[in-house]
Amino acid sequence: MLPIKRLEEIKRILTENKQADVPSLAQELNVTEATIRRDLEKLENEQFLTRTHGGAVLNEQEPSESSLFQLPDTNKDIYSNIGKIASQFIQNNQVIFLGPGSCSRFIVRNLQAKINVTFITTDLMVAHDCAAHSPNVSVVIPGGNLNPSTLNLSGTMTFNSLDNFYFDISFFDIDGITMTRGYSVSSLNKAYLIQNIFKTSKQNFALCPYDRFNCEAPAIVGDINMFPSVITNERVDALYKEYYFQHNIQVFATFNI
Repeated sequence: MLPIKRLEEIKRILTENKQADVPSLAQELNVTEATIRRDLEKLENEQFLTRTHGGAVLNEQEPSESSLFQLPDTNKDIYSNIGKIASQFIQNNQVIFLGPGSCSRFIVRNLQAKINVTFITTDLMVAHDCAAHSPNVSVVIPGGNLNPSTLNLSGTMTFNSLDNFYFDISFFDIDGITMTRGYSVSSLNKAYLIQNIFKTSKQNFALCPYDRFNCEAPAIVGDINMFPSVITNERVDALYKEYYFQHNIQVFATFNI
């Protein structure tokens, strides 16, 4: 599991249980207790929790509106570079699906100010950024069940609503890529969402930060040939670079591959 995903999982556990001990976290996340202690120290510095003897407790405070939608500082440059590349594919009068995730938020933040498009998303944080940074765009949010920890919508109502749309371009934030399992994400709901939208979109992009290659997330989306276009931001592992080239899969990045 990637460090950033491990921190998110610790936050989820603390949010649900209000407290946690180091041995239990180490066992659940399959890392050493020393690693968990370092993670807890980092989260304490962010004022998310307070460390106790052998564990931590959640700092229960009402988040302000600004902090609720604030982007994490971790890997901000990585996400921003991907967002800059992705935003260049968006043209006037298109209907765009933005999948849940930090990369999608930076697409909006890098969009040309006067462009006229319709964004559809299940991520309320992405929707917030659409309204805040691109006032000329239209934003559509489907109904569904709201996950209070991620502010993402999912469920039957969400999928039924999205069935009514055709998309010019769809962008999907991917959590893991391997040659054997292909593309994977953090939850089954996210995997189902991508699989359904993929079928009704003219063009699909996988948003893949470089550190997610050779990593696996719990829910499989599709094999390594699923996406015809991949956006990343660092030198792709030679194995993937050769495979993509041989199978005519386009890779867009901030360097020449």
